[in-house]
Amino acid sequence: MTESPGAIFPTFCHISDYGERGYQDLHHLVALSQPLNLWAPSSVLIRQFSRITPKEFIRYVDQGFIRVIARDEWLRDQRFRDAHPWPHASWDAEIDDALRSIMRNDEAQEESVRRVLSAPPAEGEAAAVRSLTLDPRQVAYWNKAFRSKDAERKIPVGILTAARRQADGGEFEIAKMILRAGYNHGAAFDLSGATLPLFLSPSDPRFIRLINHAPAAGEGPGGRPPASTAEPSQQRMAELAGQLIQVLHHLDIHAGPRSLDAFIAGEGRQELVAWINAVCEQYRYHPSRDIDGLVIRELREQLGRARLRGPLGRLSARGSLPTVVGVVDLVATAADFVHSPGQSLNTVGMAAGVFSVGNGLAQQMGWLPSTFDGPQWPFLYAYSSRAKKSRLRRMIYALSMYRP
Repeated sequence: MTESPGAIFPTFCHISDYGERGYQDLHHLVALSQPLNLWAPSSVLIRQFSRITPKEFIRYVDQGFIRVIARDEWLRDQRFRDAHPWPHASWDAEIDDALRSIMRNDEAQEESVRRVLSAPPAEGEAAAVRSLTLDPRQVAYWNKAFRSKDAERKIPVGILTAARRQADGGEFEIAKMILRAGYNHGAAFDLSGATLPLFLSPSDPRFIRLINHAPAAGEGPGGRPPASTAEPSQQRMAELAGQLIQVLHHLDIHAGPRSLDAFIAGEGRQELVAWINAVCEQYRYHPSRDIDGLVIRELREQLGRARLRGPLGRLSARGSLPTVVGVVDLVATAADFVHSPGQSLNTVGMAAGVFSVGNGLAQQMGWLPSTFDGPQWPFLYAYSSRAKKSRLRRMIYALSMYRP
């Protein structure tokens, strides 16, 4: 079992509710989460639409970047999956055999650290029937939302599609399907232990508001679905995470040659997770009006005041010019190191080169690193390299073109 980096910014996504778009966003979701809890992902859609390859997906699960949660039959039973009415449920030997193996390996572990977790049987339908029976006003309430002209703006498309399949069964069946999904989604989120859900559609927060305003005879098993217990601060964090996803979309457009796998597996993702966690902690209790457009504003401000500095900054300020002797000394010393890697750098020779080269020439040649006091993750994400003067200007320009 690969050692997991732990839960730093755990998120949850019911990814298949969003169809192709959800899987096209998968690399964004992984990039900002630690870990990303996925509910019953479709291996078919991963293979068809994600920028993350099947091998990378399995590696990210093994490393604890992604955590898969689903009903037991979804994770174990190939015949169940292949006979499922949803065409994207089919079993994929490369992905699903590996997930099943990881699940079996982790079964002796505590639930909270299992990388693939089998969820208990769904109780959403029974809870929905109890809720509708206790307060029949909910039948009319949910059918009004279902039949409204802007239903797709209020109810997530996956839930709406399932309810439409029950339209011939009458109003009670329609309301039951919507509430059933609400209960099951809430229970899955609770099981994941995530800090916040990832919303990929504007209908998600509106659906939670619908649940919160629904008539209810009582809370708990016979009252509203668990989604209604989400705190306002949690919803603000979900909004901020959604803003970051849109910024990552924008950076995809302006990206240069890069490796997303190198970003996800390296320090770039670690810094991004810490960055968005800090932003959420700072603003989670602020009024909602302060949250609109906050992520792009924060990033622009941090990069706008960031500075690149090199170890020769003070020497460069003197305006001394590089000498031929200094350049030759520096390059010769470095060449000696390359030819004799077992020896340490000639400190005296390198120091002479540094003092002779003043004016930052050694830094421009690539021998000396620059220090950057701003966030590095946008550069590592978009360019697979750290900030440099030209990339800083390029990044600031790209972010200036962003429109929420």
